[in-house]
Amino acid sequence: MSKNKKIKTDNNNKIFQDDIDFEILRSIINYLLIRKNNNNNNNNNNNNNNNNNNNNNTGNQYKINKFYLNRNEILNYILVSKKWYNFISLTISNNIINNKLLEHWLKINYDDYKSFIENYNNQNQYDKNNLIFYRGKRNKISFNKKFSIIKIKESIIKDYFKFNLFLNNFTIDDFKEIKMKFENNQLIYNRIVVNVNVDTSFTLFEIAKYISNENSKIISNLFKILELDYGFSFNNDDGYIRGYEEEEEEEEEEDDDKGNKKCTELYLNNLTISGNNDDEETVKIFKILKGKNIIYDGSYCCGDISPYINYSALFDPDNSGRQVESIKVINEPECDDDFVEASHLTKVNQFENLHSITIPINSFQILSDIWNIESGNSELMKSELNQMINSIITCKSLKNLTISSVVGSTINKTIHSSFFNCKSVPYHETNKINESFEYFSNSFKPLFSESNTSIERIEFDCASSFNINTFSNLLNNKSIKYLYLYNSDFIVYSLKPKQSHGTRRGGVRNGIHKDTISINQYLFENIFSSELTSIRHYKIKFKDSNEINFIFNLLLNNIFKLQLYSLIFEFDEKQLITDFVKEYKNLINYISTQQQQKQQQQQQQQQQQQKSNNVNLKEIKIKIENYDDECFYQELNNIKNPYFTTVIKLK
Repeated sequence: MSKNKKIKTDNNNKIFQDDIDFEILRSIINYLLIRKNNNNNNNNNNNNNNNNNNNNNTGNQYKINKFYLNRNEILNYILVSKKWYNFISLTISNNIINNKLLEHWLKINYDDYKSFIENYNNQNQYDKNNLIFYRGKRNKISFNKKFSIIKIKESIIKDYFKFNLFLNNFTIDDFKEIKMKFENNQLIYNRIVVNVNVDTSFTLFEIAKYISNENSKIISNLFKILELDYGFSFNNDDGYIRGYEEEEEEEEEEDDDKGNKKCTELYLNNLTISGNNDDEETVKIFKILKGKNIIYDGSYCCGDISPYINYSALFDPDNSGRQVESIKVINEPECDDDFVEASHLTKVNQFENLHSITIPINSFQILSDIWNIESGNSELMKSELNQMINSIITCKSLKNLTISSVVGSTINKTIHSSFFNCKSVPYHETNKINESFEYFSNSFKPLFSESNTSIERIEFDCASSFNINTFSNLLNNKSIKYLYLYNSDFIVYSLKPKQSHGTRRGGVRNGIHKDTISINQYLFENIFSSELTSIRHYKIKFKDSNEINFIFNLLLNNIFKLQLYSLIFEFDEKQLITDFVKEYKNLINYISTQQQQKQQQQQQQQQQQQKSNNVNLKEIKIKIENYDDECFYQELNNIKNPYFTTVIKLK
């Protein structure tokens, strides 16, 4: 008898060669780690067979927050084989280095206050003690350990920080030295990132004055290497602006006589503005400081100072600049009077590179102006609102839109106290209110139904002001992939006779009655269950247990029809987690029961029902506060779920 021989595996005769495996893996990792609005750009770049590296291209950058969200799924692929592990580790590590992302994935301690000259002479800023892969209590990344996903050679990190310099300490002399070495081709750094703190903010205006007589082309090229991050405060730094303006006025005539092309603009990577202002003051800032990413913290001015801010200049590319890529207006809950008006946004479509907008609006103010015909503001507000929506949907570069409402969750109380009083309310008043809501709602309809818009992600506080008609043509839109709605239930007001107990005689008077229409129900049954929808990710913020029960009932009724890839659930209170876990387990058990029934049927019926019992939903993402009580996380982690990937994200 012949002995059993060991069978040798011929890797050359594999059905799928390694390069095919790796190409599939690379596509999966790209999908998991690249910001979704960049995926299309990334695919286009891959199709163009060129090796031109553009430093400003962020289309293929891996994001650390995406890594945290999808870490479990990445681990599943890594565990398949050592070969897969090595490829995935190398792919992620190379992306971090090649896209200059090390400082985003690492926490860099800025305790080193060495000057530019000191760093230049040492030619090495790398300090192992200053670099850690760490983001918060629960978000830790094992770095360069035996089984770490991310492995980057010490020599590569050393070279990275040899040619990428990070500074906290920065003076006008440093700038002059950098410029001189740049002009003489002596600058060893590919990139210099400067975090200009409050104590050295005057340096920027010194630089602005200095470059005003320099060659604008040289300065423009220099700022492709020199990245400045700066926070400007109207409360602290306006003196620098006035001083700069006065000197510029004195030198303006002389400069014009010389015929020199002055460099009057200082380009920043990130520009943060805070404090109170008027439109004229903002224009002065943007004449000097041009930011790629602009954050305006209007809440900083809350207190005794009037918080009203005119944001027109911020959203006008002729003022803030056509280089702007993102604009974010910050609003704190205690600063309800600070918001962006519709009239401030009529020139958004004139930006060429703007991809993200985050703003607060005042839904109640818009509604009240539409409602109050006698004031004369009604037609003006309608016109401004329509111009705002048209400008947003025709902005060809815009990908991400986030709109919050300063009275989102309390708008019904505000309406009740402002529009109605304790006396009997005439019917025509409630009709006017409902008509105002209808006009407001219909004005936003093009945002969700326009087929030619470029917006892929919408996060919106509906403030209970959008009716079903707003979303009725959502299937026509093919660009929206992410839809996050808050306070979405629509309220219809009506009058009904109500027994009055507040008077000596009693009696009957008209009382305000509110009917609630569920937008979530409409979306789940008519939009998310249709194969025509482009939406793959939907987010819900839970406020109470009844809402959790209602949403999971919608899931139970539509789970085999949903076209969504992921659902994101957000909690403000940890007490809701227990109710969520209960409903989540019910959903899993329901799917399991349906699957078992399908398997017990005859082959013909089984094939017939295959489509109806297929679950497209792949991810359940849970966003909660970073609570100290471990039991809540344990309760979520203990859920046995073979159907979805469950990801817990801390706010």
